Amino acid sequence: MNFDWQTHPEAEALIDRLVAEATAVSPAVAQLAGRLTTDTATRLVDWLDHISWPVETGELAAAGFIDGWNSVAGVWRHPGAQLPAVVPARDRGLALRVDDALAAREMLGGKAAVEGSPLSGFCRVLLDADAVRVFAVERRSWAAGVQPKLWERRDELKATAAWNLWAARNRHEDPMFGVTQAVDVASAMVALVPPGLAASYVLEQERRFWQRRNTAAAAQHARQDRLGLGWGNHDHHTFRSSRKSFQELIQVFTTLGFRRREKFYAGAEAGWGAQVLEHPDSGGVIFADVDLGPEEIQVDFAGEQLGTIGLWCALHGESVLSAGMHHLEGQFEFDALRETLPGGHMRPFSDFPHLRQAFTEAEIWPVPAERLDKLVADGVLDRETADRMARDGAAGSHLENLARRGGFKGFNQENVSSTIAATDPRSYRPV
Repeated sequence: MNFDWQTHPEAEALIDRLVAEATAVSPAVAQLAGRLTTDTATRLVDWLDHISWPVETGELAAAGFIDGWNSVAGVWRHPGAQLPAVVPARDRGLALRVDDALAAREMLGGKAAVEGSPLSGFCRVLLDADAVRVFAVERRSWAAGVQPKLWERRDELKATAAWNLWAARNRHEDPMFGVTQAVDVASAMVALVPPGLAASYVLEQERRFWQRRNTAAAAQHARQDRLGLGWGNHDHHTFRSSRKSFQELIQVFTTLGFRRREKFYAGAEAGWGAQVLEHPDSGGVIFADVDLGPEEIQVDFAGEQLGTIGLWCALHGESVLSAGMHHLEGQFEFDALRETLPGGHMRPFSDFPHLRQAFTEAEIWPVPAERLDKLVADGVLDRETADRMARDGAAGSHLENLARRGGFKGFNQENVSSTIAATDPRSYRPV
């Protein structure tokens, strides 16, 4: 597949028109859009799973949408753009993607029952039914389409067991054993539930763990959860890995059904690269970071050289284990988030019409003395730097602020290296 992502202004214009029509005819939608902007620094479209609307299929096809793409017939999705799906229908409706449909109902004032089983591929709750029906939906599988599914008891038990397998694993194992064990856990999960569900369970739990260790994330999540939304606006999840564990980390994700997308090599001067993965069913996207030298496009990860990524793992642990994700990237109103979310923001590393990106300032984490002593003994850190980290801690995780336009689905591979260098624990200093 070609991963040379482009903007799709015609497709975005179609979506924008439908959202504008919904806002114009529905006071409830207009009010919700206003609350999203003022309370969470997000746009309504950032949350949309799909739009049901009386739209001609020919218009959808002309804009690049395909009927049933990675879903079911009647659900039109754009394979090259990051945009909501469209369901041609007589009735008008908007479906907001949330982590917990019941929480959204409680906070947004709905009265209807939740349709569909917990942890299933698709469940929803009706929030408002004026000129435009507004739903909150939990999306874990595009194979489920837009029809909630009620499970039999045995399926509910399997889903709960799969969820608990990931929740119960020991994050504080020896890194090599722990990551290998994660492969086994992933295998056990997909033996119980379809890969799309298993993948969604893993990413939801990883978001929760990361959030517990990041103040900016907790603050933004609190704002979004006052509307019962959770992290329904997530864009991608970034895991850092040591070189020794990288192949096993990728195996964890491919076992869950993620497929490799583009490789990200930031340049000879950067010292790092990444594998992007996307799940064809759940839709989740992962950025897997690792130290990478200019001679290692065909990578052998057996070496010990520690760049920014490897040092971060040596200080804090593997992302899939004790450290948690390096960052979650969410879709926001870029400037509004920088103005309203406290805690500080780093300089943007993407500032284009179609893509804007910036980290919050790093969460500073304490570093165990034994890890610092080993890094000094190995010649990775000098004693002065190690003593500073022992006293002050070292750069840990971030929330990433992102704004996409034109349906652009890719990433900036030009300017990100300077930001990665700026977050190196040896040199990081908050503004």
